[in-house]
Formats: sequence, structure tokens, C-alpha cells
Amino acid sequence: MTTHLSTYHDLRAIGIIRSFVAQTGDFFGADKAEVHQLQIMAEEAAAFIINSLHPDKEKLFEIDAKVIESGLCFSFHSRGIPVDEQNIPIYDSKHPESSIEGLPFFLLENLSDAMQFKNEGNNGWVLIFEKRFRDFKPLKTVASIDKETLDACAKEKLKLSIAKPADAYEIIKLTYLTYRYSYAKSIFYYRKKLEEAIASGKIIAFIAKNSKNEIVVSSAYLRSPSCDSLAESGMLMSKPEYRKNSALLLVARRQAKFLSDNQGGLCIVYTNLVTTHTRSQRLVSHFGYFPTALKVSVHDRVEFVGIEADQKERESLLFAISVECSLEPITVFLPASHLDITKKLLQKLDNISFSTQESEPAEQISKFKIEKHNAESFAIITMETLGQDWLEKLRYNLKEVEHEKIMTTFVNIPTSTMLPVDFEDKMFKLNLFYSGIITKAKNKWELLYTVLRGQRFDFNSIELSDKKAVELKEYMYEKFKAIEKKL
Repeated sequence: MTTHLSTYHDLRAIGIIRSFVAQTGDFFGADKAEVHQLQIMAEEAAAFIINSLHPDKEKLFEIDAKVIESGLCFSFHSRGIPVDEQNIPIYDSKHPESSIEGLPFFLLENLSDAMQFKNEGNNGWVLIFEKRFRDFKPLKTVASIDKETLDACAKEKLKLSIAKPADAYEIIKLTYLTYRYSYAKSIFYYRKKLEEAIASGKIIAFIAKNSKNEIVVSSAYLRSPSCDSLAESGMLMSKPEYRKNSALLLVARRQAKFLSDNQGGLCIVYTNLVTTHTRSQRLVSHFGYFPTALKVSVHDRVEFVGIEADQKERESLLFAISVECSLEPITVFLPASHLDITKKLLQKLDNISFSTQESEPAEQISKFKIEKHNAESFAIITMETLGQDWLEKLRYNLKEVEHEKIMTTFVNIPTSTMLPVDFEDKMFKLNLFYSGIITKAKNKWELLYTVLRGQRFDFNSIELSDKKAVELKEYMYEKFKAIEKKL
């Protein structure tokens, strides 16, 4: 666990630095003598970096305090002149005047439990010192929920209903208690926006309340802005102590029945399932959802309160759909090489026919839409109109996204018209691999392609429960390896 200070490379800021180091030590149990020692070390370290290494004034002075066993480790980061470790001045107490330049290091070495300079290459240097305390006071850990409370919450009978605008704030609190501030759908953190969405029917939330009238379980449909008959299903939330309550399943059943009864004008619903936990995948399969695409490496792992997960790999999402109405017959155009896998994915839909026929686009000009999610390091490029200049424009858009150091880019290709000749070969040259088929509106389908950059993604880390989803993952992995082989 780390606390952090950003301040200025200016001698006037030493007071800020001294206070930060001393107060952090005091928080963790340093006594008066130890606090005084920390103040001296902070002053000497900061003064040396500012005076001797001449750091870039445009950059902030970054200082970290990390908890170690029985104490703290402080790191003073420097973007100044590289340190000459072989010729660090040595202080001689018998000849102080002639060796005064070595006094800061003498004090740091004698007052700390360990001190070192560390070369961080392009990130500059860091001066590190450790200080252990006689009466170290670690952070208090959050108390786990006791078994008695868990058993009581599991047995409690909850009241089920469809949310009203007045329930918005309770849903916001539940979002925080489930995800803290890591949930991707930001509307669930804004009371007024959520109230308006519930009132207008943009969000249809299914909730369960406890005896205190608190919302402890929720799931929802989020209607698509481009098609009223299409909605995203999910937003499943539960207070940690109620995760074993049967209301989780009852809310899911209520939500599925709403769809099967043709309420709300919904025809198709889709869900983006995290692959970290297969329980949700099995749940939606139980209610008739089937996978059609796999979005790999979408964002960092979401933080579920009370659930530990491996944070090394980025999160991948399984795209699955449920159809509860009659769809008009349509033809999906796609490359011949992906015909078999796509047929398997959509085999439950008998209104779709497939064609691998190719033809040069009738339109001259292509139209693209780009969505950049820089915080999550992924982007979506959607080809809205397929024109004769499609390859040139797609290559340009991919370069633009790459320039912003986006790690994962998804490309959506329309299936309503014939694809150009040698389309798949050209996508392969752009390092794009097929990742399934998605729906954007009733009777509107798009092929999904993916390109991964600046990462070593492990397909084996993706956990899937559906056999067709596993088959799609293995198919994608083969395509990805073919791209890796040519790079």
C-alpha cells in the first residue's frame, strides 16, 4: 500500500515534503524521535535532489511512501542529472569542512535502516530510504463479514419489484458497495441521470429490498440509444453479504420473464459477460443466451468488493444474446473462411442466411466512426459505410488509434452488403483477427475484428463455460498466432 505526494522542484517546497514524510511516519506509529529523524532525512534528500541534480522544473517532484514490515519505505524520484554512484561524496567527521558535500548521505545512511540510489532508465533515478519504528501501527484491515451475518442475509426474504425513479440513489449506493468506483457504466454514479433513465424507460431495473428497505440486489436492461427494441442486459449487483441469497436468482428470473412476456417492447437483449467469473456465464446460459463474439483485453480487471481475482491479465468480455421475437429474414455477408464458425454461433436463428459472395463496393466514399476509451486503453472503429476507399481509411484510422498508444482496437464491419474481394487477406495484413459477430439493432449485424498492440495477451487466461464460446476462443487464438508468426 502506497501514499503519494506531488510537489515542486523548489527549495520552498521542502516544508511540504518534510511535513508529508513526518506526518506519514506519525500515522504509522513513529515516536517523537523517529518523526524528527524523518524530518531530517526528508530535508536532506529533497535538498540534494533540488540543488545537486538540477531536476526538470517542468516536472513535478514525486515522492512515494510504501508500507514495509514494521515501517515505511520512502522513494524520492528524480528527473535530474544522473547520479554518479561510484563517486558519491563521503563525509569525514574529523574533517567536516572539507567533506561537507557528503553530509546529506552520511545523515541518510545513519538515520535510516537502509538507503540506496536506483537507476530507472528513461524514468530517471530514485533515492530510496527505509525507516522502521519501535511501535509500528499497521493499517486496520476491513473486518470481514461474520458467518452469522452471512447466514442471516442468505435466509432473509427479500421484496422484489421493478425500480422506480425514487430508487435511483439506493441503486447508486449498491453500485458503490459492489464495485466501489470501478464500474464501467458511469450513469450508475449520477442520481439525476439515473432517475431520468428509469423514468423514461431507458433503464429497466429489477431490484430486491431487505427489511430495512435497502436495495441489496439489482439487475437491469439498458436500452440501446439507436434501437428501442435492443437492450443490454446485466448491471447485476449485490451487497457482499447477500451474495448467497436466493434473490439473486429470483431477480434474474424476473428479468428473463419480463423479456419473454414481450414487455417493454424489447426484442433482442445482449450481455457483455466478464470472463473472470464463469458463474454469470452459466446463469445467462440457463436463461437461453448464446455467445456470438469474444472481446479480448477490453480493460483492466474490475474490482468486485469481497471477491479476489488475478489482476495481471486485462479483462475480456463474452458477448451473448437472447432473442424473444420474430426477426425478418436477412442475409449476412462474410468471408468464406469464417462461415462455419459463424453458422455455429448463430444456429439458433433460422431467419438468417449466409453469403460469401464478394464484390467491389458500389459506394466510393467510406464512412467510419471512432470511439476512444483512453482510460481503459481500447477503441472501437465502426465502418458505417463500405466504400471503395475502405482499406486506405481503415489503415489510417488504425494508425491514429495506435499513435495514442491504445492497447486493444475493435473493428466492426457491416454485413448487409457484399465484402470486397480478398477482404480477409487485407484484414490479416492489418493484423486484425476475426472475433465473432455482434448486433447493433434489430436485424443489423456486424463482424467483429480485433488488433492487440503493446501487450502479451494470454488467451489461456480467459475462463469460459459455454462450449461454443470455448470453440470461438480457440478459433480466434489460431488466427492470432498466425498474425504473431508473421510479425
